[in-house]
Amino acid sequence: MKKLFLLILTCVLYQSARSQGTDNLDYERLLQYYQSQQYNEALQYLQGIYKDSSDVKKLSQIAYSNLMAGKYAEAEKDYLRLNTQLPGNALILTGLANISTHLNQNDKAIALYTEVIKVDSSNFNAYKQLTRLIADPQNALKKDYLIKASLLNPLDAEIAAQMSDSYFKETQFTKAEATLKTALQADTNNLILLNARIPVSMALKNHDEALKTGKKLLAIYKTPPENLLFQMALCYRETKDYKTAITYFQNAIKEGISPKIASYYGLLGESYESMKQNKEAIDIYKRGLLFENNGSLYYNIALLYEDKLNDKKNAISYYTQYLNSIKDPEKQKRHIAFIKNKIEELKR
Repeated sequence: MKKLFLLILTCVLYQSARSQGTDNLDYERLLQYYQSQQYNEALQYLQGIYKDSSDVKKLSQIAYSNLMAGKYAEAEKDYLRLNTQLPGNALILTGLANISTHLNQNDKAIALYTEVIKVDSSNFNAYKQLTRLIADPQNALKKDYLIKASLLNPLDAEIAAQMSDSYFKETQFTKAEATLKTALQADTNNLILLNARIPVSMALKNHDEALKTGKKLLAIYKTPPENLLFQMALCYRETKDYKTAITYFQNAIKEGISPKIASYYGLLGESYESMKQNKEAIDIYKRGLLFENNGSLYYNIALLYEDKLNDKKNAISYYTQYLNSIKDPEKQKRHIAFIKNKIEELKR
């Protein structure tokens, strides 16, 4: 939206200034500030040139710079002044709506974007923003705005994915596929579109296409998300490649588990120890080992068996497993020697 807003504003102001030539503003310099997103610098430059900013052209430039610099209170004052001078102007209403969105004033933003489409019924950006702002997926207006946005620009990835999802929920899978296919022709590697396509292909029983899309996503992601791995597993299962399906199911499970879960179990076990519930603590520590072979868990279990339960056999077993879990033995020579001596003592 920023790019579109910048393009419209810059073109209008540049042409206006060229035709009138009423100030000493260097428009090439201003445009350079905008394109490099140096909005504070642009604002300072404009304020240095314009001593009286009541003129519509000048106020528009300052309002835009305040908006893009994140100075929303000042930007809102500017746009409200502009709206008084030019009521019903789509660009000014869009500026006000943008400010409301940034301030999480969604109802106000919806009202303003609704005013925009009354003035300009082909304003794609306004329809797109309305589909974002209306949270309820069952809202009839949201669907109307989505359809209109899709008709105006079927190549927009976000709108195409939403439109496809709408068709998908209505079990119109062929329409969902066609919507995504059109947008993907313009942007073949778009993550939003590719992710949306897999469940659609699966619903159409086109598992080869789903796998093709999934492999494309796997090549793009550094760390594949759990849902993608799960979908790949389902597709391989449907094609009766159970061996590969198992691998993906295992990876999906691993990805779905927090890497900190073993430490959580460790802290939970220590809490049980503090209440002298030693058997419960051991059970908790062992559950943690199902998620990660964490050396500290082996050590805690061994200590419990040795000190609290007087179970030498299990203590020796878990001290041994603890030693095997040490990743850099060279750095822990003294500690390793200590544990080995403890094991020997327990054997006596």
